[in-house]
Amino acid sequence: MAHVIIRGGNGRRHEVNFEDADITVELHASEDHVELVIEASDDEAPSDKKRFALINIPRHLLSKAMADLARKDRRS
Repeated sequence: MAHVIIRGGNGRRHEVNFEDADITVELHASEDHVELVIEASDDEAPSDKKRFALINIPRHLLSKAMADLARKDRRS
């Protein structure tokens, strides 16, 4: 079950629960940033109400996190 939870600068929690819906995941990368788009592909809601999450992070932070995970997996 895919879900996304964020906490904004004002401390409020926002959640997208995809439940058992089929989802699509797209990854777009530039030199500086990586954008991850997760969307419920079979959501019958109007386009402005569809469940989605958009994550845009600096590329170097994603690279570091992936390298840390690879090192951790290798030690296990």
